[in-house]
Amino acid sequence: MMHKICPRCGSRNVKWIIPQNWSQWVCYDCDYTGPIIEGNQELADEIHENYVESKKEESE
Repeated sequence: MMHKICPRCGSRNVKWIIPQNWSQWVCYDCDYTGPIIEGNQELADEIHENYVESKKEESE
């Protein structure tokens, strides 16, 4: 099953913020704003793992 997911963190907690502009979405988990992607849960999990790893590296 395909879901709309955040390309930065893999979250499905995204909302379309400007109806006149289909590409403007916001992620309520990482504050990403911009176009989103569609993918399955496996893709979302992979993106989320990469996001968590990049956050760990930033804090070191």
